[in-house]
Amino acid sequence: MAHQYPLDLSLPAPYAAANFVVSDANRALFDLLRPPAEWLNPHLVLTGPAGTGKTHAGHVFAETHGAHWLSPGVPVPDTATRFVVDEAENFDQEVLFHLYNRTAANGRLLLLSRLHPAQWTIRVPDFESRLKAMRVVDMPEPDDSLLKSVLKKLFEARVITPSDDVLEYLSRRMERSVAHAQKIVTGLEAYANGRAFTRSLARQFIETSENMTWFDDWDEI
Repeated sequence: MAHQYPLDLSLPAPYAAANFVVSDANRALFDLLRPPAEWLNPHLVLTGPAGTGKTHAGHVFAETHGAHWLSPGVPVPDTATRFVVDEAENFDQEVLFHLYNRTAANGRLLLLSRLHPAQWTIRVPDFESRLKAMRVVDMPEPDDSLLKSVLKKLFEARVITPSDDVLEYLSRRMERSVAHAQKIVTGLEAYANGRAFTRSLARQFIETSENMTWFDDWDEI
C-alpha cells in the first residue's frame, strides 16, 4: 500500500523580493523586473505554466516599484499608474484596455498569464492591437543551481538543514518547477518522520513517490 503523507498547503515562504532565488537561469528576468526605467516599452506579459514562479516574479516587481496587485474581480485604483495583473488571461479585457492606455505615458503594466497572448480568446477587439504591441517574456526553466537553492530555502523555513549532497540529489531528480520543490520538501519532511535527511533517505523517498498520486494531484501553490 502506498504511503499517504499530509499535505501542507501553507505558503512555503513570503513572496518578498529578498526570497526570490536568483541563478543564471533567471537572472536576466530578475534584472528586468527591478528597473522599469530600462524597459523597451511600459507593457510586459510574463507567461508560463503553473509552478514556474510567475507569482513570485510579479510580487518582486510590485514590491520594488509600488505597483498595485490586481486579479479577476479586484477593483482598479483610480489614480495608480503601475499595476501587476495576475491571471491576466481571465481578466476583464475592457479594463485591461484602459489600463494599457493609462500606463502608456509614464506607468508600467505587467500581465501574468499561464497562456501566451496568442492563445487568449479576445473578447474586446480594441484590446487586441494593444496586446499584440506588448513585449512577451516566457518564464525561464529553472536550472539545477536554482532548484537546489530553492530547496535549501524551503528546508530552512522548516528549520531543516540537509547536506549539499542531498540537495544535489533532489535537484537532479525532481520536476523542473518551483511548485514541485515545495511538494518535495513537504513530502520528504513527512517521510523522514524524525530520521536524518541523508541521501539514502532522499533516494528512498523519490522511489516511493513514483507510485504515489498526490504529487500529480496537488495544484499550484
